Amino acid sequence: MPWTAIVNPVAGRGRTQKLLPELERAARDAGIELHVSPEPGAPTKLARAAADDGRDLVACGGDGLVTEVAGVAADTGRRLAIVPTGAGNDFARVLGYDPRHPLRAFDAVTAGHDRVVDLGKVNGRWYTCVTASGFDAEANRWANTVQRLSGTTLYVAAVLRTLAVYKPYPFRLTVDGEVIETRAWLVAVGNGPAYAGGMNIAPAARLDDGLLDVTVVGDMSRPTFLRNFPKVFKGTHVDHPRITTLRGAHVQLEALDASVPMEIYADGERVGPLPGAMEAVRDALTARVPPAPA
Repeated sequence: MPWTAIVNPVAGRGRTQKLLPELERAARDAGIELHVSPEPGAPTKLARAAADDGRDLVACGGDGLVTEVAGVAADTGRRLAIVPTGAGNDFARVLGYDPRHPLRAFDAVTAGHDRVVDLGKVNGRWYTCVTASGFDAEANRWANTVQRLSGTTLYVAAVLRTLAVYKPYPFRLTVDGEVIETRAWLVAVGNGPAYAGGMNIAPAARLDDGLLDVTVVGDMSRPTFLRNFPKVFKGTHVDHPRITTLRGAHVQLEALDASVPMEIYADGERVGPLPGAMEAVRDALTARVPPAPA
């Protein structure tokens, strides 16, 4: 089956634009049609047109573009491959792609294999990795205004900045009918384990279990939050007594302080204000993944 690559030229804060001649050459060598998105919103249209023409899809960019194209692939029953040229590349990484060598990803189309994985939905919108609200949403909002940093460096800067201005707020969380009211720094709902360039906020999350993993970072002091923050890279933060983990197929999240507008973000992109309704969609996507290392 033929493939079409959709490129977000602004992904990776300039990285993709610099790689564009090489991406075009690699796509041509692999027999892949390539389209460069001219503006926000265009990737969905380009991907749907390709899918309607019977073509599988390659997303060349970061997690935002990957989520956009993955949603089209899920809706149309097409396969998805990824060329990870973005800032985070979390979904690509968990599928076995190496963001350090993005051009090698074209080998997945010709020599890789298919893997059927779950996706999440938040308020009816597809997501691949993590949906979050609270501290993370504010950190994401600020990070999206910054151009001079990228990847984990950017998110660490966002954490430090947000820590100075944010505090825990009350939430109502419902996981498969079980209701919990809590004051928390953040609530993250993971289809996959990581976001923000390798931060394992939901370390036990799997792409093939039909469930979402919920991490609640409860009320703790700023020094305690900051002291435990580095543990998220290895996923050991969940051992802290003020951090709760849950698992379920359906998750609802509401803000209990009506005076404070709380937003929800999925894969680094704004979804909108709370409340949020998340669900795991089993076997939603067929992903083309790289061949195993020799």
